[in-house]
Amino acid sequence: VVGEVLGHGLHAAVTMGRLRTSVRVLARLDFPPDELLAHLDDVVGQNAKEQASVHGGDGTGSEGAEDFGVTCLYAVYDPVSGLCSMARAGHLPPAVVSPDNSAVTYPELPPGPPLGLGGPPFRSAELRLPAGSLIALFTDGLVRAADNGTDVGLGLLAGILAQHRLPLEELCDRAVATLLPGPVGDDAALLLVRTQMLDEHRTAVWELNADPATV
Repeated sequence: VVGEVLGHGLHAAVTMGRLRTSVRVLARLDFPPDELLAHLDDVVGQNAKEQASVHGGDGTGSEGAEDFGVTCLYAVYDPVSGLCSMARAGHLPPAVVSPDNSAVTYPELPPGPPLGLGGPPFRSAELRLPAGSLIALFTDGLVRAADNGTDVGLGLLAGILAQHRLPLEELCDRAVATLLPGPVGDDAALLLVRTQMLDEHRTAVWELNADPATV
């Protein structure tokens, strides 16, 4: 998971703190990515109303959107099936690197509005990722920092990630050195994950009745 709170200051810090806690709790409940984002949307909306009640306003206008909008990309990878389910809320899609030919793609995930702004339901998409694939989750501050525009930043990032056989820490260092060459005016984050597969013979499945007493 990667996300970014729009704005800076105490309100943004409080919102991010609540979201971190909410993500940790919700992730343990195995919600699909689209449902988890819907729950986070409620958290951000409630936070906006609480802040508005303190500072005046109803938390539903353009001022509330500016103060409390949050972007997020949430992904769940199944090491048995090789499927990765993702959903996004106003966030850039991830970069995915094939282990066979070093091809770097930015998959077209269904768009969703930033958290806390309302809008259509979030939607998940599934990608099949073979073992050794590389997934990069990042904030737009990483690819915009060089003042060359997002498209140029995405191209620079793709060139770095094409060297996917390097250790993940070294890839991160190269990305930071290339994309953040000087003082940074916006938050920037990069999370790299290399997939592994788990053989079906190393897993066990139990079918339980839909009765809490069974558990």
